[in-house]
Amino acid sequence: MQNHNSENLELSREDRIMNTIVNTSILLMSTLMGGFTELMVNVTGELAPGITEAFSDEEAGREAREKVKQELPEVNDKMRVMMSDIRKDIYLQMEQKKKDIAPLMADPLFELGPQKVEAYDFGIPKLSSQLDDDTLAQYSYLLVGEDANFTELFGQLIDWLNSLPKPPKDLDKK
Repeated sequence: MQNHNSENLELSREDRIMNTIVNTSILLMSTLMGGFTELMVNVTGELAPGITEAFSDEEAGREAREKVKQELPEVNDKMRVMMSDIRKDIYLQMEQKKKDIAPLMADPLFELGPQKVEAYDFGIPKLSSQLDDDTLAQYSYLLVGEDANFTELFGQLIDWLNSLPKPPKDLDKK
């Protein structure tokens, strides 16, 4: 496995912290949204044929079920585009509010997330780096594939996020 520490040495403490927060949040969001999308497609895939069969016949029900299954990749693609747009927007907002956010991260508790990230090497850029869609997708595959090491790290990062002090409500107004 190759080591991807070099890109993190150039990042400031605040950048590593913010990247870890953003990337973990995006992974959590995409996992939840992906699960919700799959659930909705499955429910629709079961309901649509039943409704169609009630007003038509069994063949029409099978066709409806197949149509829903065929549309799943398109739904997944739209989800990926949406998550990519969210990621880009969050990185942009983070850069714009960096000076306002930096003082809030003085608490040493903020350093624990990037420290946990640095303890693991998955052969791809670290979660404490600014990541592109492909790298985040690789992390998603580790999570969905239930990679034991990544699942452990991800659980620790979620606990870390939940333990962080909440930012003041007026931060958005700046």
